[in-house]
Amino acid sequence: MPKKKSAFDRYTWIVTELVIGIAALGYGLFGIIDRPTSSNYFFIILICSGSILLLVSIIQIVMMRKKKIDKFCSKCGEKIKKEDDFCPKCGEKIG
Repeated sequence: MPKKKSAFDRYTWIVTELVIGIAALGYGLFGIIDRPTSSNYFFIILICSGSILLLVSIIQIVMMRKKKIDKFCSKCGEKIKKEDDFCPKCGEKIG
């Protein structure tokens, strides 16, 4: 059975997208400012792709914050309610 992705894994991926987007945007802007010629297509593509990555990352963060993130027991994997102190299946204390 495949392991369910945790919220940490999702946020790690989103932060990676943010960093790559910021780097592409910054490098593209720096390239256009540093080399003001008429053929800056590479830098324009970097700016566009960096902007798109940033926008997608921000939308994902907003959607994840709105979505209820379920908790699971670390011992047996049972779904746990927010107010539970112990797992209903195995009795493990929820930290």
